[in-house]
Amino acid sequence: MKHLIFPIMLLLIPISALAEPIDLNVASAQKIAETLDGIGRSKAQKIIEYRIRFGPIDTPEELLAIKGIGEKTLEKNRAKIITRLIQPPKPTNPVRGLDEIRPNH
Repeated sequence: MKHLIFPIMLLLIPISALAEPIDLNVASAQKIAETLDGIGRSKAQKIIEYRIRFGPIDTPEELLAIKGIGEKTLEKNRAKIITRLIQPPKPTNPVRGLDEIRPNH
């Protein structure tokens, strides 16, 4: 029974939760709608129109200025959003190429 718990838990995780973060300043409306929860094609198109009208989106909070996007939607998606000032974290232990490793001898 214990060996079934993990696979069942994985089924409960929405596919969108596993998606890579999306840069709102370069993504298409379709990609935004596919990646963000509670954002369909029409709201995604409003995000595109917002960035065309006002320039690059600096922070996720700017989405609150778009009609139909509220605090709950923003909080559900915050970890998936990349903006001009909010970039994904850099790896803490980046993998180095073989040519970068100095010999130990």
